Amino acid sequence: MKRRRMSCGVAVVFLALSACASKGTLDRSSVETVRVEGRLFEVRIAPTEADDEYSMMIVRATLVIEPDPARERERAWNVARPFMERTCKGRPYKVLEDRLVDRVNLYTRFRCGG
Repeated sequence: MKRRRMSCGVAVVFLALSACASKGTLDRSSVETVRVEGRLFEVRIAPTEADDEYSMMIVRATLVIEPDPARERERAWNVARPFMERTCKGRPYKVLEDRLVDRVNLYTRFRCGG
């Protein structure tokens, strides 16, 4: 019985902590959920004020404990590139800004047409 209460307590703490963690948001964005390398990601893309320029967030849709920022950046870019190519309809694109948020989520701004 004591073990069961302990398990329930751990579950409650886990749920409370996960509820406190906010996902990245991007105003006026469309959201698509994809699975890459067995992991779920939310891809959020929104146009900026400039022509042919977009902001994008790659958000891990699963919990990550002690993430390796270098590996998370690599995974996020594996997700981002096809969406950038699709958004730019095969035209070249130029990355204007990129940063890792919360050690797991990638924020980037890019322009179509190089």
